[in-house]
Parts: sequence; structure tokens; C-alpha cells
Amino acid sequence: MPIIETVEQLADFLEQNEEWRRRIFSILVPRELARLPAEFEEFRAEARREFDAIRQEMRSGFARVDERFARVDERFAQVDREFVSVRQEMREGFARVDERFARVDERFAQVDRKFVSVRQEMREGFEAVRREMREGYAELAQKIQRNTDDIAELKGKSLEREYRDKARSIFGRYLRSVAVIDWIDLEDPLEAVGPLSDAERTELSVVDLLVRGRRRTDGQDIVLVIEVSWTITRYDVERAVRRAEILRQRGFTATPTVAGSEISQEVQLVAQQAGCAVALNGRYEFDLPFRG
Repeated sequence: MPIIETVEQLADFLEQNEEWRRRIFSILVPRELARLPAEFEEFRAEARREFDAIRQEMRSGFARVDERFARVDERFAQVDREFVSVRQEMREGFARVDERFARVDERFAQVDRKFVSVRQEMREGFEAVRREMREGYAELAQKIQRNTDDIAELKGKSLEREYRDKARSIFGRYLRSVAVIDWIDLEDPLEAVGPLSDAERTELSVVDLLVRGRRRTDGQDIVLVIEVSWTITRYDVERAVRRAEILRQRGFTATPTVAGSEISQEVQLVAQQAGCAVALNGRYEFDLPFRG
């Protein structure tokens, strides 16, 4: 054994002698500490085994999770496919419903067109019937009016003839020497004062009745210009006054007179205001113009 005098020599010697090194280590280091490296290695080996086991479990767990996620993805994919299928079926169903509604709309349109056509035909039919009824009523009204006018004319003619035939008895109360005359009997005296116009000749030619006489109150020669109607109207009054005025303008004493069977209070008032005598059925309703 070499002589060792320094620590460095000792370190070199121990480095070169494994046996010595273990011997000194066993002396210097307690057994508990000496076992530490081996125990640590065992611990590290055990920890490695446990870590490997945990990592394997985690890998297995992650694999199972991946598998489950894969199944979930597959379920979602299946749901998506089913949803797409359902949506497609719904689209097709709605398309069929739309088509049916379109057919229904077309049917309703056809019904509307038929209804419009029928309604138009009914309107035309009603209008035709109404037009025929209006025409029929108008024709009937015209016939009734013609009959009424004819009857009124016949009544007027009959009444005019009665006044003509009974002129002396009817007007003799106020006149002497009563005589029914024609306007031609007055033509020369009228023309001597002033020529008659065509309108004036026409007016005098259609006077219903002209009666001449001398007024009992003063002996004045007068001419009664008489319009005879079954129902006396304001137009009868106006005609009598207008035609009597033609005579007055040429110096004759002319009295407008209306004679008939009926007269309204309004027309009678018009006659009184115009100074036109009124006789109903031979009786006098207004005789002031005869008195002078």
C-alpha cells in the first residue's frame, strides 16, 4: 500500500480502488443513507412503472373518449342525415301542399269565373226583364195618358159644346143679346185698327169659345174670350188672358174667361189676380170681370 500524505493522494487512491472506496463509503455513510440510492432507484422505477400505468390508463381513457366522441360524431352525422332527410321530406311535402293549394286556387278561380259569368248572365237577364218592364210600363203609361188625354179632350169638347149651346142662359145673367161668334167675325174690325200678325191670328184661331153681348150694368159691348177645360189649369188662364189682350190692344172690351168642371184653389187665385172670370158647370166662382 502506498504512503498517502495528502487528501489528493487519498482521492486518487480511492478512485483507483473500488474495494477501498466501498469500504470507506460503508464506514463513513450510515446504512440508511447508503440504501438511499438503491431505494431511490427502486422508487424511481416504481414511479416510472406507475406513471407508465397511469399514462397507459390515460391513453386507454383518451382512446375510449375518442371512441365515444367518434360515436357521438357518428350520431350527430346520423342526426344530420336524418335532419336533411326530414327537411327534404318537408320540402317535398310543402311542395305537394303548394301544388294542391295551387289546384284549389285554380278551382276557386274557375268557380269565380263561372260565378261571374252566371252573375253577368243574371244581371243581363234582369236588366233585359227590367228594360222590357220599363218599356211595357212606359208604353202602358203612354196608352193610359193617351186614353186620359182622349177622355179629357172628349170631356172638354162635350163641355165646350155645352157652353156653346147654353151660352145665352149661362152668360145671359150678365149680358144682353148674347151670341156665339167666330174670330173671323172680328177680323175686319181688328185689321181696321191694326194688322194682325201670324202669331196673333194663330192665337185667335184656336180660342175655344167667343161670346159677344152687351153688359147689363152699363150696356157696353164686350167679347168673352173663353177657354174651356174639364180641369182648369193656370195655362188655360194664361191663354185666355193673352188672347183677350189681342182684342183689347185694338179697342175691344174683352173679358178673359175660363170654364170647366174642376179647379184648384191655387189656379182660382191666379185667375182672380189676372182679372179672369171663372165658371164651373155653369155657376160662377169669380164673376167680378163681368160686372164692369
